[in-house]
Amino acid sequence: MRVLLTAEQIQSSIDRLAVEISEREAGRPLTVIAVMTGSIIFLADLIRKLDMPLRVGVIQARSYLGTERGALSVNADMIRD
Repeated sequence: MRVLLTAEQIQSSIDRLAVEISEREAGRPLTVIAVMTGSIIFLADLIRKLDMPLRVGVIQARSYLGTERGALSVNADMIRD
């Protein structure tokens, strides 16, 4: 198997993204939305690096559920403070 990005490269990108978000949002409350389920590990790593009020939510592509392609379902119950 060919490695496209090392774990260190991914972690470095997450660190840079966290710094950029922190600087741009300057401590304002932030809602972070993840696309289920493939982004959960990335989301967890990112929000651990953010020192600001956060709400976390998820969206799921209906095509993952075996229905129409491209449609997204947002469950507001999945957004938590």
